[in-house]
Amino acid sequence: MSSSKRKVTLEHVKADEGVEGPFLAVFPGITPPKDTAFNVYKPNTEDAKGKKKRRIIEADTGKVEFVGQNFGETARPSYCRYVIAIRNKETDTLTFKDAPVIAVNRTIKSLKNAKLHVSSNDQFLQAKNALGEAFGTKKIKQQIKSVERNAVNVSTLDSVANILRDSISAKTSALPSKAEIKSKADEDRPIPPYDINATKVEDIYKMDSLIPPAEYQLIPFKSLLEKSTQPLAALPYQDSQYVNDALKAALSISKKDRHRIRVLMYISFLMAFRTVPDKRLDDSETIGRIMGDCPSLILEGFYERFTEMPEGSDKKRHTFTPKSKDTLLCWIFALALTLENFNMDASAMTRDMSLKQTKVNELFKSLGCKVNELSATERAQKGVGAEEAKGMKRAILTVPLTFPLPKR
Repeated sequence: MSSSKRKVTLEHVKADEGVEGPFLAVFPGITPPKDTAFNVYKPNTEDAKGKKKRRIIEADTGKVEFVGQNFGETARPSYCRYVIAIRNKETDTLTFKDAPVIAVNRTIKSLKNAKLHVSSNDQFLQAKNALGEAFGTKKIKQQIKSVERNAVNVSTLDSVANILRDSISAKTSALPSKAEIKSKADEDRPIPPYDINATKVEDIYKMDSLIPPAEYQLIPFKSLLEKSTQPLAALPYQDSQYVNDALKAALSISKKDRHRIRVLMYISFLMAFRTVPDKRLDDSETIGRIMGDCPSLILEGFYERFTEMPEGSDKKRHTFTPKSKDTLLCWIFALALTLENFNMDASAMTRDMSLKQTKVNELFKSLGCKVNELSATERAQKGVGAEEAKGMKRAILTVPLTFPLPKR
């Protein structure tokens, strides 16, 4: 047995060495005829780095165009490298050439310029409703009719659009400004008469506006001086810790502060009037039992300032309203501020009036006070810690008088 040995030369030609082709083409969907001739083009991007291998192949069969490229969004991702081996029998040379893969897309020329028909949402709904009417259940048909009844024809709104815009403009132009809103809110505050331009704190709420001179002269304060052993028994309202402590302090000094005693007696009358049941405001027996020996002129002033008469009612009777109740409380707080040099413990009124601290703070702020926590010095004087002092607030009235901004 004889054997012959042949020597084959191998060589590799890279695609970037100036030799064009070959290419491996992928035809998704349809394959062109075997005799279809393809042309190869180079895009004008060779000056850019890494773009020398970009190619575009193209063919035209008369009815169908084939176009493919090995770059861009339509390029086929390359996960491996392909080469084609070409053998030259005369020289016994086997040449390997790189063969880039190109995905070729087809386009039917007669449909190239045709516009795609995209059904609108209305057409889809019409078709859907038609199917529902033909094959749907009773419930589905009811839903379709309900939607059709409630549908709004937008085209009919075009005629009233200008009317709506004009109406909105007219309404918004009549809206009050921030300054007007604040002025109106200040007028409606449930507080005593005040002087917004006062330069001294004692002139903000003057005593004559808090206690009219005629009422001031009638305050029966002498009964407190006569009952030296039990002076608190002469008070119409004896459950106020603030009034009780302040009255004891005023009576303990050798030279009695009669103005302070008068005002404390008047505050006690106000606190007692606050406890009158709304339905008993016109009951003379109840008023006499609660108010004690309160002079009739003072009582008439209370009815005028702190109660209202409902309009349109057959029964003319006095009643408390939320605003009149707040006005009565603010009157008490304003009088107490004058006695405490316009800096007082707000929590004292919380206990006496059986109110929440937030409500008391809100009323003090309506008077124009700043409600602050106790300072370190004040905590040391009272002997309380920082945690305990959180519930203790100081109401401080200063000039110029400012009120909180109205809530949005």
